[in-house]
Amino acid sequence: MQRYTGLLLLGMVGALVALMWIQREGDAAAPAAPAPATPVATPAAAPKPAAPAPAPAAPARPQLGRPLRTVALGWELLAPSVVAGEASYKAAGLEAGFAAASSMDEIESALARGGGEAGGADLAIVPLSSYVASYERLRALSPEVVFVIGWSRGREALLASDAQALARPPATGEVKLAAASATAPETFLALYLLELAGVPASRVAVVEPPPQALPANAQARAPLSAVHRPTPQRPAGKLLVTSADTPRLLPIVAVAPHGMIATHAAELEVWARVWLAGVGKLAGDVPAGGRLVAGMTGAPPVLGIIEALGQVEFASLRENAAAAGLSGRSVLTIDELFRATWRIWRDAGVLTTPAPEAAPLHTGIVAQLVRGDPSAAAEPPRARPAADEGKRPAVLLAVRAPLGKDGAVDAEAFAARIGLVAGVFERLPLRVTVRDDTRAAQRAADAARDRFGLRPGQLAVTGRPPASLPGAIEVLSAM
Repeated sequence: MQRYTGLLLLGMVGALVALMWIQREGDAAAPAAPAPATPVATPAAAPKPAAPAPAPAAPARPQLGRPLRTVALGWELLAPSVVAGEASYKAAGLEAGFAAASSMDEIESALARGGGEAGGADLAIVPLSSYVASYERLRALSPEVVFVIGWSRGREALLASDAQALARPPATGEVKLAAASATAPETFLALYLLELAGVPASRVAVVEPPPQALPANAQARAPLSAVHRPTPQRPAGKLLVTSADTPRLLPIVAVAPHGMIATHAAELEVWARVWLAGVGKLAGDVPAGGRLVAGMTGAPPVLGIIEALGQVEFASLRENAAAAGLSGRSVLTIDELFRATWRIWRDAGVLTTPAPEAAPLHTGIVAQLVRGDPSAAAEPPRARPAADEGKRPAVLLAVRAPLGKDGAVDAEAFAARIGLVAGVFERLPLRVTVRDDTRAAQRAADAARDRFGLRPGQLAVTGRPPASLPGAIEVLSAM
Protein backbone atom coordinates (compact mmCIF):
# COMPACT_ATOMS: atom_id res chain seq x y z
CA MET A 1 0.00 0.00 0.00
CA GLN A 2 2.80 2.37 0.79
CA ARG A 3 4.32 1.54 -2.59
CA TYR A 4 1.12 2.64 -4.36
CA THR A 5 0.85 5.77 -2.27
CA GLY A 6 4.28 6.93 -3.41
CA LEU A 7 3.40 6.32 -7.05
CA LEU A 8 0.17 8.29 -6.61
CA LEU A 9 2.03 11.27 -5.12
CA LEU A 10 4.58 11.17 -7.93
CA GLY A 11 1.79 11.29 -10.55
CA MET A 12 0.11 14.21 -8.88
CA VAL A 13 3.40 16.20 -8.85
CA GLY A 14 3.88 15.45 -12.58
CA ALA A 15 0.36 16.64 -13.36
CA LEU A 16 0.94 19.86 -11.47
CA VAL A 17 4.19 20.51 -13.36
CA ALA A 18 2.46 19.86 -16.71
CA LEU A 19 -0.35 22.29 -15.79
CA MET A 20 2.12 25.03 -14.89
CA TRP A 21 3.96 24.54 -18.21
CA ILE A 22 0.77 24.87 -20.21
CA GLN A 23 -0.15 28.08 -18.31
CA ARG A 24 3.30 29.58 -19.03
CA GLU A 25 3.01 28.91 -22.75
CA GLY A 26 -0.38 30.58 -22.83
CA ASP A 27 0.91 33.76 -21.17
CA ALA A 28 3.77 33.99 -23.69
CA ALA A 29 1.37 33.86 -26.63
CA ALA A 30 -0.82 36.72 -25.30
CA PRO A 31 0.18 40.39 -26.33
CA ALA A 32 2.28 42.05 -23.71
CA ALA A 33 1.08 45.33 -22.21
CA PRO A 34 3.35 48.28 -23.21
CA ALA A 35 5.77 49.37 -20.55
CA PRO A 36 5.95 53.07 -19.71
CA ALA A 37 8.47 54.89 -21.93
CA THR A 38 11.59 56.08 -20.20
CA PRO A 39 13.73 58.62 -22.13
CA VAL A 40 17.31 57.53 -22.38
CA ALA A 41 20.01 59.86 -23.73
CA THR A 42 22.49 58.10 -25.98
CA PRO A 43 25.44 59.71 -27.69
CA ALA A 44 24.72 57.89 -30.92
CA ALA A 45 21.36 59.53 -31.64
CA ALA A 46 20.85 63.12 -30.43
CA PRO A 47 17.26 64.36 -30.56
CA LYS A 48 16.37 66.59 -33.54
CA PRO A 49 15.15 70.12 -32.72
CA ALA A 50 11.50 70.68 -33.23
CA ALA A 51 10.59 72.63 -36.38
CA PRO A 52 9.54 76.21 -35.57
CA ALA A 53 5.90 76.95 -35.84
CA PRO A 54 5.02 79.02 -38.91
CA ALA A 55 4.63 82.72 -38.17
CA PRO A 56 1.09 83.97 -38.35
CA ALA A 57 0.30 85.79 -41.57
CA ALA A 58 0.34 89.57 -41.31
CA PRO A 59 -3.13 91.02 -41.46
CA ALA A 60 -3.97 92.51 -44.83
CA ARG A 61 -3.79 96.28 -44.86
CA PRO A 62 -7.03 97.99 -45.78
CA GLN A 63 -7.32 99.54 -49.21
CA LEU A 64 -7.68 103.31 -49.30
CA GLY A 65 -10.86 103.07 -51.37
CA ARG A 66 -10.80 106.76 -52.36
CA PRO A 67 -8.42 109.28 -53.94
CA LEU A 68 -5.20 110.02 -52.08
CA ARG A 69 -5.44 113.77 -51.60
CA THR A 70 -2.45 116.13 -51.59
CA VAL A 71 -2.35 119.80 -50.67
CA ALA A 72 0.64 122.03 -51.48
CA LEU A 73 1.73 125.44 -50.25
CA GLY A 74 1.88 126.95 -53.73
CA TRP A 75 0.61 125.94 -57.15
CA GLU A 76 4.09 125.45 -58.60
CA LEU A 77 4.74 122.61 -56.15
CA LEU A 78 1.97 120.58 -57.82
CA ALA A 79 3.60 120.71 -61.27
CA PRO A 80 5.13 117.18 -61.36
CA SER A 81 1.83 115.55 -60.41
CA VAL A 82 -0.12 117.61 -62.95
CA VAL A 83 2.39 116.79 -65.68
CA ALA A 84 2.28 113.08 -64.80
CA GLY A 85 -1.50 113.22 -65.16
CA GLU A 86 -4.38 111.38 -63.54
CA ALA A 87 -4.04 108.57 -66.10
CA SER A 88 -0.56 107.70 -64.82
CA TYR A 89 -1.82 107.40 -61.26
CA LYS A 90 -4.79 105.27 -62.33
CA ALA A 91 -2.52 103.03 -64.42
CA ALA A 92 -0.48 102.46 -61.25
CA GLY A 93 -3.63 101.53 -59.34
CA LEU A 94 -4.12 104.78 -57.44
CA GLU A 95 -6.56 107.64 -57.67
CA ALA A 96 -5.04 110.97 -56.68
CA GLY A 97 -6.37 114.45 -56.04
CA PHE A 98 -4.43 117.71 -55.71
CA ALA A 99 -5.12 121.18 -54.35
CA ALA A 100 -3.15 124.30 -53.47
CA ALA A 101 -3.21 126.33 -50.25
CA SER A 102 -2.12 129.89 -49.67
CA SER A 103 -1.10 129.62 -46.00
CA MET A 104 0.12 127.16 -43.39
CA ASP A 105 -3.17 127.64 -41.55
CA GLU A 106 -4.96 126.08 -44.53
CA ILE A 107 -2.39 123.26 -44.67
CA GLU A 108 -2.85 122.49 -40.97
CA SER A 109 -6.64 122.48 -41.35
CA ALA A 110 -6.48 120.12 -44.35
CA LEU A 111 -4.26 117.62 -42.54
CA ALA A 112 -6.46 117.76 -39.44
CA ARG A 113 -9.55 116.92 -41.52
CA GLY A 114 -7.86 114.10 -43.39
CA GLY A 115 -8.30 113.04 -46.98
CA GLY A 116 -11.68 111.45 -46.36
CA GLU A 117 -13.41 114.80 -45.79
CA ALA A 118 -14.09 117.72 -48.09
CA GLY A 119 -11.21 120.17 -47.98
CA GLY A 120 -8.99 117.62 -46.25
CA ALA A 121 -5.71 116.03 -47.30
CA ASP A 122 -3.64 112.92 -46.64
CA LEU A 123 -0.36 114.49 -47.71
CA ALA A 124 1.01 118.04 -47.51
CA ILE A 125 3.84 119.59 -49.55
CA VAL A 126 5.50 122.39 -47.58
CA PRO A 127 8.92 123.88 -46.81
CA LEU A 128 10.63 121.96 -44.01
CA SER A 129 11.02 125.14 -41.95
CA SER A 130 7.26 125.81 -42.15
CA TYR A 131 6.48 122.22 -41.19
CA VAL A 132 8.73 122.42 -38.12
CA ALA A 133 7.19 125.75 -37.09
CA SER A 134 3.72 124.11 -37.21
CA TYR A 135 4.73 120.84 -35.54
CA GLU A 136 3.49 121.68 -32.06
CA ARG A 137 -0.01 122.39 -33.42
CA LEU A 138 0.01 119.17 -35.44
CA ARG A 139 1.69 116.98 -32.82
CA ALA A 140 -1.45 114.89 -32.18
CA LEU A 141 -1.33 113.71 -35.83
CA SER A 142 2.34 112.63 -35.48
CA PRO A 143 3.17 114.05 -38.93
CA GLU A 144 6.30 112.61 -40.54
CA VAL A 145 8.41 113.54 -43.55
CA VAL A 146 8.05 110.79 -46.15
CA PHE A 147 9.64 112.33 -49.25
CA VAL A 148 11.75 115.28 -50.36
CA ILE A 149 10.01 117.18 -53.14
CA GLY A 150 12.91 119.53 -53.84
CA TRP A 151 14.72 122.63 -52.63
CA SER A 152 14.15 126.35 -52.79
CA ARG A 153 16.42 128.04 -55.32
CA GLY A 154 16.61 131.79 -54.86
CA ARG A 155 13.12 132.43 -53.45
CA GLU A 156 14.51 133.70 -50.14
CA ALA A 157 17.11 136.42 -49.65
CA LEU A 158 18.89 138.36 -46.92
CA LEU A 159 19.66 142.05 -47.46
CA ALA A 160 21.61 144.39 -45.20
CA SER A 161 22.47 148.03 -44.93
CA ASP A 162 26.06 147.02 -44.12
CA ALA A 163 27.84 144.68 -46.53
CA GLN A 164 29.85 143.28 -43.60
CA ALA A 165 26.77 142.39 -41.51
CA LEU A 166 27.54 138.65 -41.58
CA ALA A 167 31.31 138.92 -41.86
CA ARG A 168 31.62 141.23 -38.81
CA PRO A 169 28.40 141.04 -36.79
CA PRO A 170 28.05 142.83 -33.44
CA ALA A 171 29.46 140.76 -30.60
CA THR A 172 26.75 141.77 -28.14
CA GLY A 173 23.33 143.35 -28.06
CA GLU A 174 20.12 142.91 -30.00
CA VAL A 175 20.11 142.57 -33.78
CA LYS A 176 16.93 143.63 -35.60
CA LEU A 177 15.65 141.73 -38.60
CA ALA A 178 12.75 142.98 -40.72
CA ALA A 179 10.55 140.14 -41.96
CA ALA A 180 6.95 139.82 -43.14
CA SER A 181 6.46 136.68 -41.01
CA ALA A 182 8.32 135.37 -37.97
CA THR A 183 7.95 131.79 -39.27
CA ALA A 184 8.53 132.20 -43.00
CA PRO A 185 11.34 130.31 -44.80
CA GLU A 186 13.18 133.57 -45.54
CA THR A 187 13.18 134.35 -41.81
CA PHE A 188 14.66 130.95 -41.06
CA LEU A 189 17.36 131.50 -43.69
CA ALA A 190 18.32 134.80 -42.07
CA LEU A 191 18.34 133.34 -38.54
CA TYR A 192 20.43 130.34 -39.64
CA LEU A 193 23.03 132.56 -41.30
CA LEU A 194 23.17 134.85 -38.29
CA GLU A 195 23.71 131.83 -36.02
CA LEU A 196 26.62 130.70 -38.22
CA ALA A 197 28.05 134.21 -37.89
CA GLY A 198 27.87 133.97 -34.10
CA VAL A 199 24.54 135.69 -33.42
CA PRO A 200 22.05 133.20 -31.90
CA ALA A 201 18.36 133.57 -32.70
CA SER A 202 17.71 134.57 -29.09
CA ARG A 203 19.55 137.85 -29.80
CA VAL A 204 17.54 138.62 -32.93
CA ALA A 205 14.38 140.73 -32.79
CA VAL A 206 12.10 140.06 -35.76
CA VAL A 207 10.18 143.23 -36.62
CA GLU A 208 7.66 144.10 -39.29
CA PRO A 209 9.08 145.60 -42.49
CA PRO A 210 8.76 149.36 -42.62
CA PRO A 211 6.25 150.86 -45.07
CA GLN A 212 7.38 151.78 -48.55
CA ALA A 213 7.50 155.49 -47.72
CA LEU A 214 10.53 155.28 -45.48
CA PRO A 215 12.14 157.94 -43.37
CA ALA A 216 15.86 158.28 -43.86
CA ASN A 217 16.78 156.40 -40.68
CA ALA A 218 14.50 153.36 -41.27
CA GLN A 219 17.40 150.99 -41.93
CA ALA A 220 19.00 151.96 -38.66
CA ARG A 221 15.96 150.48 -36.92
CA ALA A 222 16.15 147.23 -38.95
CA PRO A 223 19.56 146.90 -40.65
CA LEU A 224 18.75 143.37 -41.91
CA SER A 225 15.81 142.32 -44.09
CA ALA A 226 14.55 138.80 -44.84
CA VAL A 227 12.80 138.88 -48.21
CA HIS A 228 10.67 136.47 -50.22
CA ARG A 229 11.41 136.93 -53.91
CA PRO A 230 9.92 138.17 -56.09
CA THR A 231 8.58 140.92 -53.90
CA PRO A 232 6.58 143.89 -55.19
CA GLN A 233 8.89 146.35 -53.45
CA ARG A 234 12.49 145.32 -52.83
CA PRO A 235 13.78 146.72 -49.54
CA ALA A 236 16.74 149.02 -49.61
CA GLY A 237 20.05 147.40 -48.82
CA LYS A 238 22.79 145.24 -50.23
CA LEU A 239 22.05 141.67 -51.26
CA LEU A 240 24.13 139.28 -49.16
CA VAL A 241 22.83 135.72 -49.57
CA THR A 242 19.93 133.95 -51.28
CA SER A 243 18.71 130.38 -51.01
CA ALA A 244 20.41 129.72 -54.35
CA ASP A 245 23.71 130.06 -52.44
CA THR A 246 22.51 127.45 -49.91
CA PRO A 247 21.01 124.81 -52.23
CA ARG A 248 20.38 122.16 -49.56
CA LEU A 249 19.37 124.34 -46.60
CA LEU A 250 15.68 124.88 -47.46
CA PRO A 251 14.14 121.58 -48.54
CA ILE A 252 10.49 121.24 -49.55
CA VAL A 253 9.02 118.02 -48.17
CA ALA A 254 5.94 115.82 -48.33
CA VAL A 255 4.44 115.21 -44.88
CA ALA A 256 1.82 112.64 -43.84
CA PRO A 257 0.27 111.69 -40.48
CA HIS A 258 1.76 108.56 -38.91
CA GLY A 259 -1.56 106.74 -39.09
CA MET A 260 -1.71 107.28 -42.85
CA ILE A 261 1.82 105.94 -43.27
CA ALA A 262 1.16 102.89 -41.09
CA THR A 263 -1.94 101.79 -43.01
CA HIS A 264 -1.32 103.05 -46.54
CA ALA A 265 2.44 103.02 -47.14
CA ALA A 266 1.89 101.09 -50.38
CA GLU A 267 -0.29 103.88 -51.80
CA LEU A 268 2.26 106.50 -50.75
CA GLU A 269 4.98 104.54 -52.52
CA VAL A 270 2.93 104.49 -55.73
CA TRP A 271 2.32 108.22 -55.32
CA ALA A 272 6.06 108.88 -55.02
CA ARG A 273 6.93 106.67 -58.00
CA VAL A 274 4.49 108.47 -60.31
CA TRP A 275 5.64 111.81 -58.89
CA LEU A 276 9.26 111.06 -59.86
CA ALA A 277 8.12 110.21 -63.38
CA GLY A 278 6.37 113.59 -63.48
CA VAL A 279 9.59 115.32 -62.36
CA GLY A 280 11.37 113.83 -65.35
CA LYS A 281 8.63 114.91 -67.77
CA LEU A 282 8.51 118.41 -66.32
CA ALA A 283 12.27 118.85 -66.75
CA GLY A 284 11.84 118.15 -70.46
CA ASP A 285 9.35 120.99 -71.01
CA VAL A 286 8.86 123.42 -68.13
CA PRO A 287 6.69 125.92 -70.07
CA ALA A 288 4.25 123.18 -71.04
CA GLY A 289 4.08 122.07 -67.41
CA GLY A 290 3.45 125.63 -66.31
CA ARG A 291 0.56 125.93 -68.74
CA LEU A 292 -1.00 122.73 -67.42
CA VAL A 293 -0.84 124.02 -63.84
CA ALA A 294 -2.19 127.44 -64.87
CA GLY A 295 -5.17 125.66 -66.43
CA MET A 296 -6.32 124.31 -63.05
CA THR A 297 -9.26 125.97 -61.37
CA GLY A 298 -8.09 128.83 -59.16
CA ALA A 299 -4.46 128.78 -60.39
CA PRO A 300 -2.62 132.05 -61.11
CA PRO A 301 -1.58 133.10 -64.64
CA VAL A 302 0.99 130.99 -66.44
CA LEU A 303 3.76 133.61 -66.20
CA GLY A 304 3.64 133.54 -62.41
CA ILE A 305 3.72 129.72 -62.41
CA ILE A 306 6.75 129.57 -64.71
CA GLU A 307 8.58 132.19 -62.65
CA ALA A 308 7.89 130.22 -59.46
CA LEU A 309 9.04 126.97 -61.11
CA GLY A 310 12.37 128.64 -61.82
CA GLN A 311 12.86 129.02 -58.07
CA VAL A 312 12.34 125.34 -57.20
CA GLU A 313 14.76 122.49 -57.84
CA PHE A 314 12.83 119.21 -57.80
CA ALA A 315 14.58 116.23 -56.23
CA SER A 316 15.55 112.95 -57.86
CA LEU A 317 15.47 109.53 -56.19
CA ARG A 318 19.24 109.68 -55.64
CA GLU A 319 18.89 113.03 -53.89
CA ASN A 320 16.06 111.64 -51.76
CA ALA A 321 18.27 108.75 -50.67
CA ALA A 322 21.07 111.17 -49.73
CA ALA A 323 18.69 113.50 -47.87
CA ALA A 324 17.26 110.56 -45.93
CA GLY A 325 20.79 109.49 -44.93
CA LEU A 326 20.54 106.24 -46.92
CA SER A 327 23.50 107.01 -49.17
CA GLY A 328 26.41 109.42 -49.50
CA ARG A 329 28.07 111.55 -46.82
CA SER A 330 25.84 114.60 -46.86
CA VAL A 331 25.93 116.77 -43.73
CA LEU A 332 22.53 118.31 -44.46
CA THR A 333 20.27 115.30 -44.06
CA ILE A 334 16.62 115.85 -43.21
CA ASP A 335 17.33 114.52 -39.72
CA GLU A 336 20.06 117.12 -39.13
CA LEU A 337 18.05 119.94 -40.69
CA PHE A 338 14.98 119.11 -38.60
CA ARG A 339 17.03 119.39 -35.41
CA ALA A 340 18.74 122.61 -36.50
CA THR A 341 15.41 124.16 -37.53
CA TRP A 342 13.78 123.21 -34.23
CA ARG A 343 16.71 124.70 -32.29
CA ILE A 344 16.52 127.99 -34.15
CA TRP A 345 12.73 128.29 -33.94
CA ARG A 346 12.88 127.56 -30.22
CA ASP A 347 15.60 130.16 -29.66
CA ALA A 348 13.46 132.62 -31.59
CA GLY A 349 10.38 131.85 -29.46
CA VAL A 350 8.39 130.21 -32.27
CA LEU A 351 8.45 126.84 -30.49
CA THR A 352 8.31 126.30 -26.74
CA THR A 353 8.90 122.56 -26.24
CA PRO A 354 12.01 120.40 -26.65
CA ALA A 355 12.51 118.65 -29.97
CA PRO A 356 11.25 115.06 -30.36
CA GLU A 357 13.83 112.47 -29.30
CA ALA A 358 13.89 111.16 -32.87
CA ALA A 359 13.29 113.33 -35.89
CA PRO A 360 9.86 112.49 -37.41
CA LEU A 361 11.27 111.07 -40.62
CA HIS A 362 9.93 107.93 -42.35
CA THR A 363 12.54 106.53 -44.75
CA GLY A 364 10.68 103.35 -45.68
CA ILE A 365 9.12 104.69 -48.88
CA VAL A 366 12.40 106.03 -50.27
CA ALA A 367 14.18 102.81 -49.27
CA GLN A 368 11.55 100.73 -51.08
CA LEU A 369 11.88 102.86 -54.21
CA VAL A 370 15.67 102.47 -54.11
CA ARG A 371 15.36 98.69 -53.80
CA GLY A 372 13.06 98.68 -56.81
CA ASP A 373 15.41 100.81 -58.94
CA PRO A 374 18.99 100.78 -57.60
CA SER A 375 20.37 102.36 -60.79
CA ALA A 376 18.26 105.51 -60.34
CA ALA A 377 19.61 105.97 -56.83
CA ALA A 378 23.19 105.63 -58.11
CA GLU A 379 22.98 108.23 -60.89
CA PRO A 380 25.67 110.95 -60.76
CA PRO A 381 24.74 114.21 -59.02
CA ARG A 382 23.66 117.12 -61.18
CA ALA A 383 26.06 119.98 -61.80
CA ARG A 384 25.03 123.09 -59.88
CA PRO A 385 26.86 126.29 -60.80
CA ALA A 386 26.99 129.11 -58.30
CA ALA A 387 24.17 131.63 -58.50
CA ASP A 388 24.88 134.84 -60.39
CA GLU A 389 23.54 137.54 -58.08
CA GLY A 390 25.62 140.42 -59.40
CA LYS A 391 28.17 142.34 -57.41
CA ARG A 392 28.33 141.33 -53.76
CA PRO A 393 30.85 141.62 -50.94
CA ALA A 394 33.97 139.49 -51.41
CA VAL A 395 33.39 137.84 -48.00
CA LEU A 396 29.73 137.02 -47.41
CA LEU A 397 30.07 135.32 -44.03
CA ALA A 398 32.74 134.54 -41.44
CA VAL A 399 32.22 131.50 -39.21
CA ARG A 400 34.33 131.32 -36.07
CA ALA A 401 36.53 128.28 -35.49
CA PRO A 402 35.53 126.31 -32.35
CA LEU A 403 38.05 126.48 -29.53
CA GLY A 404 39.16 123.85 -27.04
CA LYS A 405 39.57 124.28 -23.28
CA ASP A 406 43.09 125.54 -23.80
CA GLY A 407 41.87 128.39 -26.00
CA ALA A 408 43.41 126.92 -29.16
CA VAL A 409 41.44 125.83 -32.22
CA ASP A 410 39.84 122.41 -31.66
CA ALA A 411 41.06 120.50 -34.72
CA GLU A 412 38.34 117.82 -34.81
CA ALA A 413 35.47 120.23 -34.16
CA PHE A 414 36.93 122.64 -36.70
CA ALA A 415 36.96 119.96 -39.40
CA ALA A 416 33.32 119.12 -38.62
CA ARG A 417 32.33 122.79 -38.88
CA ILE A 418 34.17 123.14 -42.17
CA GLY A 419 32.15 120.21 -43.49
CA LEU A 420 28.90 121.80 -42.30
CA VAL A 421 29.62 125.20 -43.86
CA ALA A 422 30.80 123.57 -47.09
CA GLY A 423 27.56 121.57 -47.20
CA VAL A 424 25.43 124.67 -46.65
CA PHE A 425 27.33 126.69 -49.29
CA GLU A 426 28.22 123.84 -51.61
CA ARG A 427 28.30 126.12 -54.67
CA LEU A 428 30.56 128.77 -53.15
CA PRO A 429 34.29 128.73 -52.28
CA LEU A 430 35.50 128.76 -48.67
CA ARG A 431 38.68 130.12 -47.14
CA VAL A 432 39.94 128.21 -44.09
CA THR A 433 42.26 130.09 -41.76
CA VAL A 434 44.12 129.50 -38.49
CA ARG A 435 46.11 132.43 -37.20
CA ASP A 436 49.83 132.02 -37.89
CA ASP A 437 49.40 128.28 -38.53
CA THR A 438 48.75 127.45 -42.17
CA ARG A 439 49.60 123.79 -41.56
CA ALA A 440 46.87 123.46 -38.94
CA ALA A 441 44.39 125.04 -41.35
CA GLN A 442 45.48 122.63 -44.08
CA ARG A 443 45.08 119.60 -41.81
CA ALA A 444 41.57 120.69 -40.86
CA ALA A 445 40.65 121.29 -44.50
CA ASP A 446 42.02 117.89 -45.56
CA ALA A 447 40.15 116.14 -42.74
CA ALA A 448 36.88 117.82 -43.74
CA ARG A 449 37.44 117.00 -47.41
CA ASP A 450 38.07 113.32 -46.67
CA ARG A 451 35.26 112.96 -44.14
CA PHE A 452 32.49 114.69 -46.10
CA GLY A 453 33.55 114.15 -49.70
CA LEU A 454 33.75 117.87 -50.50
CA ARG A 455 34.20 118.89 -54.10
CA PRO A 456 37.76 119.59 -55.26
CA GLY A 457 38.78 123.23 -55.23
CA GLN A 458 36.11 124.40 -52.79
CA LEU A 459 38.56 124.98 -49.93
CA ALA A 460 41.51 127.37 -49.86
CA VAL A 461 43.85 127.77 -46.90
CA THR A 462 45.60 130.81 -45.42
CA GLY A 463 47.10 131.84 -42.09
CA ARG A 464 45.33 135.18 -41.75
CA PRO A 465 41.82 134.98 -40.29
CA PRO A 466 39.65 138.07 -39.76
CA ALA A 467 40.78 140.43 -37.02
CA SER A 468 40.54 139.13 -33.44
CA LEU A 469 39.65 135.57 -34.47
CA PRO A 470 42.08 132.67 -33.86
CA GLY A 471 40.55 130.79 -36.79
CA ALA A 472 37.64 131.10 -39.18
CA ILE A 473 35.81 129.78 -42.24
CA GLU A 474 35.10 132.58 -44.69
CA VAL A 475 32.39 132.15 -47.33
CA LEU A 476 33.44 133.97 -50.52
CA SER A 477 31.04 135.36 -53.09
CA ALA A 478 33.05 134.27 -56.15
CA MET A 479 35.52 131.64 -57.24
